[in-house]
Amino acid sequence: MPTLTPFDLCSRNTLALPCQGAKVQVVDSVDDAVNVLSGWGELARPLVIGLGSNLVLPELLEEPVLIIRGGSVQFMEGQGDSVTVVADAGVVWDELVAQCVGAGWRGLENLSLIPGTVGAAPVQNIGAYGVELKDSLIYVDVFDFESMSRRRLEAQACKFDYRDSIFKREPRRFVVLRVAFRLNKNAPFTLAYGELKYLASEPDVTVQAIRAKVISVRQAKLPDPACIPNAGSFFKNPVVSKDQALRLANRFPEMVQYPLTDGQVKLAAGWLIDQAGWKGHRASRAGIHERQALVLTNLGGATQSDILELANDVYQSVLDLYGVELEIEPVIV
Repeated sequence: MPTLTPFDLCSRNTLALPCQGAKVQVVDSVDDAVNVLSGWGELARPLVIGLGSNLVLPELLEEPVLIIRGGSVQFMEGQGDSVTVVADAGVVWDELVAQCVGAGWRGLENLSLIPGTVGAAPVQNIGAYGVELKDSLIYVDVFDFESMSRRRLEAQACKFDYRDSIFKREPRRFVVLRVAFRLNKNAPFTLAYGELKYLASEPDVTVQAIRAKVISVRQAKLPDPACIPNAGSFFKNPVVSKDQALRLANRFPEMVQYPLTDGQVKLAAGWLIDQAGWKGHRASRAGIHERQALVLTNLGGATQSDILELANDVYQSVLDLYGVELEIEPVIV
């Protein structure tokens, strides 16, 4: 069993919640992570923390914690205009996107400025502006606690869905070590999402221009966690049946709805929360961002209980008004 030490995790979660980790191991490479995990034992499955951009931590964390820092990115030329990009789990996600876009590779540009590390990205199947991680992912190398070994999961085995994956459905079974993507120099851009639509009519639009626009839009909508502690979108966009969506549209004609290919309808959680009157709400230590109703913020000194109490109030308000249940997106530890 590795030597585990106390560690202040306040700076390792973007909500800046006070959290003292009682048993924390920090590693700087994939190989070190495998060595640590192999010696940990099957029962001591740790919580893995990258940058903590999708976590709501308690004030005291008794369970084992593994922090994977840094790593490398490899570009392996494929056939024609394609490339395989392999990135270690500890690499900062947006630094990976910047490298790919800088080299002219298409596929990840719509996912620019999403906070967190590469290792966290497949857990959430991160997505933005019409693109999801699964669209370009080839495989994920993991440490599997069931077999106590390193193995490779092809994309299909990851069971990706909207903000979901096998890594969320079977928590603490896998530790992501590396992720591989297939990108292309000439793949068609995805420009159907609101603020990116105008770029579709640009004759010489570039992958660099799309990244710049995505960054601009995200910075205008979402507060920088370094300035205003937050965990990004706190609720998932709810998916309802076509019949329920029709009933809601009859009652609220202005409600934002997105029909899905499976016949269901996705609603905009931010719109629901905003219309329920929560945007800009401030409690004593937690609040709702004034420009983005999906973002819960730490106003100073907030704890996990403050954040969850506010989240529950928002949940109940939306349920009472629309009959729609919201689901929290970050992981509650």
